[in-house]
Amino acid sequence: MIKPHKYLNRIILFLIAATIVCTVLFPKMQDAFATNIVLNGLIAVVLLVGIVISMRQTYMLIPALDWLEKFKKNDHSEKTSKVPELLGTMATMMEEQKNRKLSLSTVSMNTLLDGIASRMDEGREVTRYIIGLLIFLGLLGTFWGLLTTIGSIGNTIDSLQVGSGDVGLMFDDLKEGLAAPLSGMGTAFSSSLFGLAGSLILGFIDLQSGQAQGRFFNHLEDWLSGITKLSSAGGNVNIDTSEGSVPSYVSALLEQSADSLENLNRVIVRSEDNKSEINHAITNLSSQLSALVDHQTDIHSAMVKMVSALGENKKEDTNISAKHLRNIDIQLKALTNETIKGQDKFTASLHSEIRLLARTLGAIVDSSTKSNKKIALTAKRDE
Repeated sequence: MIKPHKYLNRIILFLIAATIVCTVLFPKMQDAFATNIVLNGLIAVVLLVGIVISMRQTYMLIPALDWLEKFKKNDHSEKTSKVPELLGTMATMMEEQKNRKLSLSTVSMNTLLDGIASRMDEGREVTRYIIGLLIFLGLLGTFWGLLTTIGSIGNTIDSLQVGSGDVGLMFDDLKEGLAAPLSGMGTAFSSSLFGLAGSLILGFIDLQSGQAQGRFFNHLEDWLSGITKLSSAGGNVNIDTSEGSVPSYVSALLEQSADSLENLNRVIVRSEDNKSEINHAITNLSSQLSALVDHQTDIHSAMVKMVSALGENKKEDTNISAKHLRNIDIQLKALTNETIKGQDKFTASLHSEIRLLARTLGAIVDSSTKSNKKIALTAKRDE
């Protein structure tokens, strides 16, 4: 199998040769390009875009071939993480069968090849359109230049004054009038030149890209043909059109049945994989639940110990409080008795003091009465 690098190298060498030719002819090409910078610049930009697109189409074959070679060698170390754009549908189908023996039906092979061919044709259609666009722009510049030339020639002829008799002046006017038609002819020929040269360059690049894609498509078709199974009634391939051959609808029905069985097998394998994953998840969940139950048991035992410890502490605190209350009661009773005794003593002493005070007051009253009587007797005697 030839790698696409060969065709990329051809394209690069051709572009280098074209660049060398343009460098050698640069003075003349500069004058031709300056006749209509806008249109010629547009042609150059379209040519560059076409070159990039065509080379990209060729370069896209490299990752596709690398992916295909890895898959053929059963190299799934990277799980083909970067699936090439060209083989997207094929990669999805192949990844589903990577753990089993790869087998395709003729319908599946034709579908894959048609899809890949249509993707490659889509890319080449853009390149072909750009080639036609370059030719169209060249012809557009040609007709534009011709229209300018024809209009300028008409104006020049109208401006000539033959009856003046001065031939030198007439030739000077003719020279000035021919400047515009010559400029239009320059636009016409330069646009045609750049448009056709661009289509030539892009056509060669598209040719190399088409050859690379054709070699890739042939290689892919050969490989898919080797893994494609052809079903028939006797188990062997029968392409005879005689009376003993199996009808085509029977062969198609058998092939469809085989595809259905294969799809059923895939579904069963997927369900088994999902079942194993579910069993693993249930096992993990049961282990987590058992760990949770053990944890709750530990918490329960710790709480029982805590409650018993709190009960013991409460009993001890109750005994201590009862002792304190008894002591307080005893002290209050003693204090009450002492208070009663003190009150009795105070009352008795108060009674004795009151009696003493009453006796003293009575004695004072008696003595004052006696003195008053003596004073009165003395006064009477004096009278």
